Amino acid sequence: MISDEDKNKVRDATDLVALVQETVELKPRGNTDLWGCCPFHGEKTPSFHVIPATQVWHCFGCGEGGDAFTYVMKREGLSFPESIRYLADRAGIELEEDRSFKRSGTKRNRLIEVCEETSEFYHTLLMRGKDARGREYCKGRELDADTCRKYRLGFAPGHGMLVRHLGSKGFTPQEMIDANVAFRSRNGGLVDRFFDRVMFPIMDEQGRCIAFGGRALDKEKTNAKYLNSSETPIFHKGKNLYGFNWAKDHIVARNEVIVVEGYISAMSCWKAGIENIVAVLGTALTEAHVKTLTRFTKKIIYMFDGDAAGQKAARRAIQFIEKDDIDLRCVILPDGQDPDDFVRANGGDKLRELLDNSIPLMDFVFGKLEEESDISTPGGRAKAMKSALELIYPLRASYMIDGYYMQIADRLGLDVEMIRSNAGKVFREVQQREETNRRREQERERAQAERERVAADGGGARGTRGEHPSPGDSHAPARGVQSSAPAGPAVPAGEYPPYDEPFYDEVPYDYAPSFDVPHEGRGAGGEGFAPAASAGDDLGLAVLTDLERRQLMCERELLTMLTTYPDSFRPFAERITEVEWVDARNETIAWAVLATPEGTGAAEVMAAARAVCPEAAELVSAGMISSTSKHPTETNIGFLLDTLELYTARRRMKAAQGRLRSDSSLGSDERRALAIQATQDAARIRELERAVEGIADPFRQ
Repeated sequence: MISDEDKNKVRDATDLVALVQETVELKPRGNTDLWGCCPFHGEKTPSFHVIPATQVWHCFGCGEGGDAFTYVMKREGLSFPESIRYLADRAGIELEEDRSFKRSGTKRNRLIEVCEETSEFYHTLLMRGKDARGREYCKGRELDADTCRKYRLGFAPGHGMLVRHLGSKGFTPQEMIDANVAFRSRNGGLVDRFFDRVMFPIMDEQGRCIAFGGRALDKEKTNAKYLNSSETPIFHKGKNLYGFNWAKDHIVARNEVIVVEGYISAMSCWKAGIENIVAVLGTALTEAHVKTLTRFTKKIIYMFDGDAAGQKAARRAIQFIEKDDIDLRCVILPDGQDPDDFVRANGGDKLRELLDNSIPLMDFVFGKLEEESDISTPGGRAKAMKSALELIYPLRASYMIDGYYMQIADRLGLDVEMIRSNAGKVFREVQQREETNRRREQERERAQAERERVAADGGGARGTRGEHPSPGDSHAPARGVQSSAPAGPAVPAGEYPPYDEPFYDEVPYDYAPSFDVPHEGRGAGGEGFAPAASAGDDLGLAVLTDLERRQLMCERELLTMLTTYPDSFRPFAERITEVEWVDARNETIAWAVLATPEGTGAAEVMAAARAVCPEAAELVSAGMISSTSKHPTETNIGFLLDTLELYTARRRMKAAQGRLRSDSSLGSDERRALAIQATQDAARIRELERAVEGIADPFRQ
């Protein structure tokens, strides 16, 4: 378990502004606040708000907000504990997790250390080893020494050299197996996974080695030209991208990313001056890849090889065309060339010309359908129509689906009603086919699990056939361990269950029990309350009256200013006691802040707020009046207090009038008291309305 001390240490070491500015351009507005376009949804007008003093953020477009942990969780798709580890790594802080709750953090670090040491070992053998075959291969592919050093290329000789080296460094056999750089042979010995291969280390976003790709030097002696690391606790080919650690700054600078297939293609483009380049790792573009890339740019140019496989990959990418306002484009290289072939033959400038003239992915794919079918014949048009509808099946729920129907109809010379009337049938066929494939996959998984169980009961599991050893190699890796990832239920492509994480990590970071808010016409003293939604649902605004919604907005504005200027509010503590709060959490935070000593800094104020309310960061980041108002801070404070009292008086008067109209059980004294209170409230409302008159009301709807 990560201790509170470590959490606070990581929070204090993280500058939210610097963290956000890694991918978002922030500009000052108002006295201290910063604004930019939200990285979590497409927008052209900045509504993403960062308050440096309190280290909180909020987007007024999508409603998300919080602190540095919440930001990383949202940006990286991490759980709360993972976000702490992420920021700890970023800040160079070593976490001391309680041994009784030790989880994957320590193990992950050890596996990364295994991969890092393996990378250094292989790199040394390539650059200075006696066996020159790796250097000859690199020379033949025009990979010079600078490129080899930058990408940390290596050479794996096999023959147990890596196992002996890692053992001398104190790594255990199980750590080598779990990192997928070694496995057990049939006789129980530990064997190098890679041999007679040029090695391509695969890095994570922070530039740490997490996996490898190996290219065989003699294809006749092996059954695999390329051998890649299997999935491990630190590596998932559907999530990681080759070269991303080097490319991300260039992606932001050019506001576009180029995606290729293959390590050498990425390196060749980099050498040719195209530095915003990444490569997928033996898989098509996945949703996880798109999610990672769209943190940095909305323009993705997929540069496919000019062969049938590349065109198939283009069609598979259609499913992402509407993700996060993405501009998904493509370039198809001529004559079946891959990017490495094209750059070596034509140079980087010619490739840049092709990239500058990239076309929308949908246009390319629909165009290929026309080429594959003779649309001058009825049968050809029917075939092309069915192929096009199968292609847009992942977009069937899109609000733009009629536009796609029209695009197909225009290209095929058909009536749009014909396309629409056939779509349902084609979509059902695709759905049935997918369900059949899903059932077959589940059956295969169950059969595999049963085979593994039987093998384990029989005294030892047997692995699948691995890479054949080269002649003269004393090892026998024919039945080596292929992957150390734990077996588990099937998950969607691009999504992976947490490794070795207990159940309690799955509880959302912003989870809070439901609490009560008063409804229209009901008292605020504890009776007649109805349950509201949890913290993440913004109090379930659908069950609040319009007046309560506007007061809630005002309460959030007050908290934002209160945590930024606590000393300015202290003289008004008595007025704040008169507020009948819509959200009890807001009242708790307000009093926690006012209870701090005079002169307390913003960081300590936020710590006090978090101590009484776990959702404090989200709640106090939602105000914007301090950034948008041209009035002095004192004027804004007075306006907020007057407005809150005005809403309180209106709600109280409305409740009194409701009781007078509908509650027949009231005695004469009670009726008189309610009438007097309503009259006093009406008079006070007129005074407050005059007080706020002339000041722009951000809560008016």
